[in-house]
Amino acid sequence: MKNLLIIFINLLSFIFINSFDLIELDLSKSVYYQEKYFRFLANNYENINQGDFWTSFNDEKAIGFQASRDFGSFLFVKDWSIYSFKLTKIMFRPFCSYKTKNENNEIEYDAELLLYHTIDNNYFPPGKRVYLGINFLIISVPFKKTDFMDPSSDKLLEFLNLEIYRNSLDKGLKIGPYKPIKLYQMIQHQPQYLFEAKDLSSNETTLYLIFSQYHNINEKDYELLKAAYETFNFGDFDKNPIDDFDNNKTTVYRNFQNPDELKSRLTLMAYNNQNYFKLKWIILIIIYFILI
Repeated sequence: MKNLLIIFINLLSFIFINSFDLIELDLSKSVYYQEKYFRFLANNYENINQGDFWTSFNDEKAIGFQASRDFGSFLFVKDWSIYSFKLTKIMFRPFCSYKTKNENNEIEYDAELLLYHTIDNNYFPPGKRVYLGINFLIISVPFKKTDFMDPSSDKLLEFLNLEIYRNSLDKGLKIGPYKPIKLYQMIQHQPQYLFEAKDLSSNETTLYLIFSQYHNINEKDYELLKAAYETFNFGDFDKNPIDDFDNNKTTVYRNFQNPDELKSRLTLMAYNNQNYFKLKWIILIIIYFILI
């Protein structure tokens, strides 16, 4: 009976998580205008350190990390002006609020990394300064579930100590990453969608920057993320967490003129810090022997 109850609760959680209508980002309906060009120019993201701890976000219905000040910033080009945004929250959900449609091929994603930013009004760009009129920007990075042994799966959640966090939730322990996480490695310029909508948690008009390239999440990390998420009983979104999005009225921009660039594909920027350091040391050793 107890096992049946657990299965029933998990089923309800799954239904709640997937109960809203996904936003459809239709590549054929996205637009490119040179005068509305945008791009992720450069980031100055700081590490997620051992002193940063997992937490839950009730309003956003997500789990992740809250910056004590901020996690650095990034420069964003829009309408030929440069803006600086400060990264304040890093969040994960075991579902994704949108799907993409490429040539009648709909692709749904299994999880989502969300980077919440606030505009830095003290930043003065070179060249012209255009008042943006929007204070918040959210970057979304989609994830697709893959086999446990798939070498292409992203190691981000493993390095963030998700398994220890999940197993410590009933103990009240503070859990952080087991080594500094260099987030800037995986958040770079690439083909992206951009649109304006309301963030359901704040009810503020927000810029959404959606990456077209997805990361793989292995089955173990996905189940850990889902289990940790369900522990907090966030319940159901009354509607999609991206609010007030209308496929017929909301303009979705793309930052590449050729729409083929935005076809959904696996990223080459998967987070694997171990391989990064191995490669770095190999390069340094090669340079050393060349110089001597």
